[in-house]
Amino acid sequence: MRKIAFWLALVLLFMIPWENSVIIDGVGRISRVMGILVAAFWLGTVIATGKFRQLRPFHIVIFIYFFWNGITILWSTDVSATLDRITTYIQLLGFAWLLWDLFTTKEAVHAGLQMFVLGAYVSVIDTISNYFAGISRGSTPRYAASGFNANGIALIIALTLPMAWYLATSVTENESRGRKLLNLANYLFIPLGVFAVLLTASRTALIVMVPTFWFILGTSARLRFVDRILISCFLAGALYFLQPLIPQTSLDRLSTTQTEFTEGDLSGRRVIWAEALVTFETRPLIGTGSGTFKAAVDYKDKSAHNTYLAILIESGAIGLGLFVLVALTSALHLKDLPRTERMFYLTLLIILGVGITTMSWEIKKPTWFILTMVMVHAAVFIKPVSIMAKAPPWRKPTTTLVTE
Repeated sequence: MRKIAFWLALVLLFMIPWENSVIIDGVGRISRVMGILVAAFWLGTVIATGKFRQLRPFHIVIFIYFFWNGITILWSTDVSATLDRITTYIQLLGFAWLLWDLFTTKEAVHAGLQMFVLGAYVSVIDTISNYFAGISRGSTPRYAASGFNANGIALIIALTLPMAWYLATSVTENESRGRKLLNLANYLFIPLGVFAVLLTASRTALIVMVPTFWFILGTSARLRFVDRILISCFLAGALYFLQPLIPQTSLDRLSTTQTEFTEGDLSGRRVIWAEALVTFETRPLIGTGSGTFKAAVDYKDKSAHNTYLAILIESGAIGLGLFVLVALTSALHLKDLPRTERMFYLTLLIILGVGITTMSWEIKKPTWFILTMVMVHAAVFIKPVSIMAKAPPWRKPTTTLVTE
């Protein structure tokens, strides 16, 4: 049963990068349906076997963060919005828990990352297809996958770029033909992903792609010299042929990146942030209630466009402090990783940490996927420790051992 739960979890990870593209009437995103299915099957497995992996401090910290957001309903300015947010946080807590419980080996972790990359391929191809079909977003032509705004899908793709490189360069003995094909797909994702990001004309995504290039340069030395030459030629050639296809409107917008961040209003964000800070002064410690940003701030038709600020307004300085603690607890696991994996996850955390300064991603699955996978992958390299299986109260205690 655990194997079935694991495979269902892989399908869920495949769906996350394109979840907005398929909406089921009366239900919502297709990934929501799969998430409920995975959670139900996994919980059934835990109840039937009475076994799950021993939780880590990371789980305790995220539980405290989610619990704090839950009790903000006591003083929420929009109870309905807070109830919706509590439901979402319960789902995210389950998501983080099942990732920890099911992805227990290096092969499993690589499979999860690979499915995320393949899922991102769907959005990359959709973005490029919309470009050639002339389907754009906004007054200034910007292109994105169906159901996504340009900035959101650009950040997802930017996060996937280091995953693709890491998987492509993770050498395993006696690679099968399927593995070689996946490696080729991972290499190909890099120029196609960069091209798709440029089509979105997202200035934030342009900035956060820089750590990926440093990661590529820093880890390319472990490849054979011949492989480095071949891969460099392949990537350079792909980018060379794709470059003329980038629309001038995207290049013009991206060229204003430095000016916009230093002198501009960041597409209206600075006005929203100023109004939000005025609201913050009314309830600096406890916030206005989780999920209430739109109701609390005068710009009711706008999101916060900043994850840290959204948390600060909704759950106060206490909530933001707990969120930072979650991120720090995740980052502490970097020390348990080998050099390449440490660089890989550090790159992901930098991209995520910078990227969410202009986007509201506090309840997005990719945020919690990255924060959780640092711990999950680090556990693979820690010496296995036997732990007592947990049994439900209606079962007699067993001496079955589960090893990490």
